[in-house]
Amino acid sequence: MSVMLPQVDTHYREATALFQRRGRLLNAPASPLDALRQLDWRLAANLDAVAIHQEGHPEASLRPPALFVETWVGLQRDSVHCLENLDEIFPKLKPEQQGAVIQAMTLSSCSGEVRHPELRAALMSEQTAMAMSEKEAAEHDALLASWLFFQDAAGADLSYFQPWYQRHDFPRSRHHSLQAGLVRRDALAVQSAHDYQDDAHFALLLALSGQPPENLLGTAFDGSVSAAGQLLDAMEQVACCEDAAQAWFWLTGETVPRKPRLQAVGASDESSRESKETLPDASAAAISWQAKQWQSGARYFFGEPVTASSLELLGQQWTGQIAPLIAAQQSWLAERRVLPVAGWQFHSLREGGGDA
Repeated sequence: MSVMLPQVDTHYREATALFQRRGRLLNAPASPLDALRQLDWRLAANLDAVAIHQEGHPEASLRPPALFVETWVGLQRDSVHCLENLDEIFPKLKPEQQGAVIQAMTLSSCSGEVRHPELRAALMSEQTAMAMSEKEAAEHDALLASWLFFQDAAGADLSYFQPWYQRHDFPRSRHHSLQAGLVRRDALAVQSAHDYQDDAHFALLLALSGQPPENLLGTAFDGSVSAAGQLLDAMEQVACCEDAAQAWFWLTGETVPRKPRLQAVGASDESSRESKETLPDASAAAISWQAKQWQSGARYFFGEPVTASSLELLGQQWTGQIAPLIAAQQSWLAERRVLPVAGWQFHSLREGGGDA
């Protein structure tokens, strides 16, 4: 990278810091969507300021935040040259670096020609997916997964997805296909998806499919009053209290308070004694539960009875790990994939600036 003017360096450093903060927002269980929109407005402004003075040179030696900035700026200044460069360096990048490149490509809403399948998948739009044959898409798992994603959103029938239910050699495509099958009420998809029970997205869709829960996530996504009682009981058990507390969060929208954990008498392993200094306070959760007036026949998610309007409202309020869970329930109601609303984590930064 060339030497930057002091004011440009300030914008550059701010952009890398905001990129890291953005990742923390999206990796949190639930973050206010307005916080993401405000952050993206600031991120876009700083990136634009850098792009006025810098060309943008993605390099394999860069850490993910800097690689994100260089990629985004490069795509704004000369997308053809930048994409050629990315094609060359992408195979050399570590997964975290590749993720930063993909985010920059997605958030810049760029277009162009690339050879690497991962980059082609990142550039895929609904229009290009509809013009592409399955045979062409099946050249690579990432490419096929994106193709299936857009076919799902377009309302394609089960024949597009069923052939991939058992293709463990195409893990991402299998993942997308099974989700598409589940929202279309396909019994074969239900049978094929049980090895994904620990995935929150699948635990939710399997619960909606009427499958008995195999873990506490499934219990939470059952969404019933009886599920709340089961989670409170599980919170009393040290072996599963943490999982129960996380499941409680998805069911009620409330973080369970913590309480000090009593150390075992005579414990000498300092690291083990300090690893869990607190535990979820099941008694506090029970008191909170007693104040609720949930209807026995309703299904709840994040503290709200599930309806199309309540899901829409939640989607306008929250981002993070909760966002795909909201979208999954909307997809279930629509019986096809519902694409994220504008302002979710895959929107263009230029569009995001207008929303702030």
